[in-house]
Amino acid sequence: MPSPIDIAAIQNCVSNTVAQDAGVHDRLFAGVIGDAPSHYSKSPGLWNATFRHLDMNAVYLPFDVDDARVGELLAVLRKSECFLGANVTVPHKVRVIDFLDELDPGAARIQAVNTIVRAPDGRLVGYNTDGEGFIESLLQHQPDRTESFISSLKGLTVLLLGAGGSARAVAFHVADKLDGGRLIICNRTVEHAISLCGEIQNGASMAIAIDEGELTNWAPKAGLIINSTTKGQGGIRKLAGGTATLLESYSALAPAHPPVLAAADLEPADFARNWAEAARSDVERNNQTSMNLAKSIPQAVPFYDLIYHPEETVFLRHGRMTGHPTMNGKAMIVNQAVIAFCERICRTQLQAKGIDTQETRGQILEIMYRAW
Repeated sequence: MPSPIDIAAIQNCVSNTVAQDAGVHDRLFAGVIGDAPSHYSKSPGLWNATFRHLDMNAVYLPFDVDDARVGELLAVLRKSECFLGANVTVPHKVRVIDFLDELDPGAARIQAVNTIVRAPDGRLVGYNTDGEGFIESLLQHQPDRTESFISSLKGLTVLLLGAGGSARAVAFHVADKLDGGRLIICNRTVEHAISLCGEIQNGASMAIAIDEGELTNWAPKAGLIINSTTKGQGGIRKLAGGTATLLESYSALAPAHPPVLAAADLEPADFARNWAEAARSDVERNNQTSMNLAKSIPQAVPFYDLIYHPEETVFLRHGRMTGHPTMNGKAMIVNQAVIAFCERICRTQLQAKGIDTQETRGQILEIMYRAW
């Protein structure tokens, strides 16, 4: 019999309450590792709906874990034969690499992991399905749309805002599809954009790094604009030293200097009110610059935001208001989850059931969209 889920050991590593009904001796489980996925992650709903549809005796759990305890949590999970694997979200996609036994070549190239699989011998292997999920969401017809968002990346000038973990996954996969196009990477800290461009150019794709001061020059030349920054993301963002900030009021199309406030003993509503007062002039400046720039970009240019909370960021709202096609990160989240489920974490279970097929994959895509 597989070793049971050690709820107490897991609970010791995480700050959220782990569901007690997960501790069934023969129940398989997977989860999502992040700083606070229990508060915002859609993954538990998507995966548990799929488990129910496929009649799998499995459960998917959120694990809210601080950076200092990521290794401890993975050590606990490694010991359980019931553990199938996990997804990884911000801010741990790079951190988890230190505690894995092996990296898939794609994850090694990107140097970020969003999917962990436990091998039968207990080894933990890291993968990254973000880039593949992004490309499928972009080029393939999605259940909630009448046609694909764009038909091809060939020959396009793509402007990517951001150079962090998600941006790296998107950048490499987009660059592979450009075929004569070019990738422009804009980042607040231009050194990070330069470094990422250097890695991409080693693969013979054309990539150019710019800072935010050059956006007004490059954005009107783009054929697709992608936001992979956290500007526009909902919720309080905790920072080091007991401080925090908010980013939802900002557009990724313009520079931002969000104020940082002490987060201790503040209710979310109080924090938001104090923050809004301190940020008013900077938000107004950011929003006006963003709207002016959006107006200068040809209307046929699509705006894609990896953020899905809120559903419409300031970046997407400005795009919609100026006549651009827009899409948020829902489709990427669903498509990367389908890839992680079918090709990585649950592939052995699908094969054992004799349903490791394209038809099943299509069903799972539909199920996850409905579960959203």
